[in-house]
Parts: sequence; C-alpha cells; structure tokens
Amino acid sequence: ASSGGTATGDALDSALTTLERQPGVGGKRPPAAIVLLSDGKSTRGSNDPRDVAARAGKLRIPIYTVALGTPAGTIRVKRPGGQPGFETRPVPPDPVTLEAVARASDGQAYSAEDAGSLDTVYHRLGSQLGTRDAPREITAAFVGGAALLLAAAGALSLRWFGRLP
Repeated sequence: ASSGGTATGDALDSALTTLERQPGVGGKRPPAAIVLLSDGKSTRGSNDPRDVAARAGKLRIPIYTVALGTPAGTIRVKRPGGQPGFETRPVPPDPVTLEAVARASDGQAYSAEDAGSLDTVYHRLGSQLGTRDAPREITAAFVGGAALLLAAAGALSLRWFGRLP
C-alpha cells in the first residue's frame, strides 16, 4: 500500500468474499482464481492470509501469489501523523507466507525481483488462467444440420404435395 503497510489477509478476504457472492448457473459458481502481488510482509489487517487461503482452498478458488522485490527493497512514504517530508521503509517480500497461501489454496507461488521476471510470471499465469483458441472439427454439426433440414423438407413435401421431390 502507498501508506507503507500491507494488509494481505484483508485483501484476500475481500477478493474471496466478492467471488463467493458471484451468481452461478445451475447452482454452480463460475470458475475463479485470485492473483496476489505483494511487495512486503503483511503488517496490517485483522485476517491471517493463511486462514483466508484455507477457506479459498475449501471453495476450490486457487490463489496465485507473486512476491515482488528483493530482501533489501524499500519504499518512500509520507511521514506518519501529518509530519512534513518522507521516510524510507523496508519492504522485504515474504515468500514463506506467500508460498503457504498458494499451497493452502491449491494455487502456485512465484517471485519477481525485477520487471523482466514479473513479465515472465504474467506470461505463466496467463497460460494457466486464460483461455486460448483451438481448432475443432465441426463438420459433423453441419452435416447433422443439413440432414435435419432435408428431413424437414421431405416431410413438408409429403404433407403439401403428397409426394417427395
């Protein structure tokens, strides 16, 4: 967060609650997944990320985590209490917790130390979560449709003219 705090558990809880409320078709919820990008340890919030992940696992909603940054990573944020100026705070990623979250929800954990490795992670996630066009043989459907039309034409011809064309 831009304020220098990370509420990972609360963010996951909010995403999971939103997905739980999605209307389904025929009593089945649509397929869903959560992608969590985090630049630091969870320092705020009332929900433990691992508990939310366990709930997601029971609902079959995988959480894919991406630990951003390096152990020496920092951010500059405004000083607390309305004081003027900025301060630098450490934001080491928490790969241990993020891996536990992914594992508990049947997702997968990734890490990205720079923009290039984050691009690779996005590509991997896209191949797991996205859809792709694939060629399919549809000739049988057209032949079946043509056969139905031919049978309908024959039935109508018999009814109207008393003979087949």
